[in-house]
Amino acid sequence: MKLYLIRHGETDWNRQGRFQGREDIPLNETGIQQAKICGQALQSERFCAVITSPLVRAKKTAEIIAEAVGVKNVIVDEDLIERDFDKISGMLPEERKAFLASGQVDNKEPWDVLLERMMKCIRKYADQFYDENIILVSHGASIRAVLDHFTDGEIGKKNIRLKNTCISILDYDRDTLKLNCYNLTAEEYQSRTDLSC
Repeated sequence: MKLYLIRHGETDWNRQGRFQGREDIPLNETGIQQAKICGQALQSERFCAVITSPLVRAKKTAEIIAEAVGVKNVIVDEDLIERDFDKISGMLPEERKAFLASGQVDNKEPWDVLLERMMKCIRKYADQFYDENIILVSHGASIRAVLDHFTDGEIGKKNIRLKNTCISILDYDRDTLKLNCYNLTAEEYQSRTDLSC
């Protein structure tokens, strides 16, 4: 089976470069269009479920994609929520630098806790829907933790920014998860024939 990890579409905070944690920021018009294009790119595949973070930007992305691929089974799961950035949520990068330079502590969700909850969620649905493809819609930091894990930190070392509605795919076979490809736009996904990186 294949598990498609998809980041939500663009929000105004994404466009402004703000750290976007668990604030419930909606998709902007660009984000809605991105979700439609992503859904269209996936129409040639069969999926049995779409699982999503409860935050409205992810949920709306999931609903748009689910409609495009003909899936009625949309499941909301708290474990797919974005990393809790605590005090730096809403800050621009330069504001975060000033905040940290002042000696304050941001108290964001620890990376290992983030990875653990994401992997628990992925494995739960991989087992539940074994032999059928599924889509999981989540957030930049949350998906990045998973990708860092499967690439031995390559994502973090190269400081790769995950694009809105990017597609990353995990293969699941006999309890083994393996990264197939990551951070593909809808266009890049459609142009691939082997779906392996």
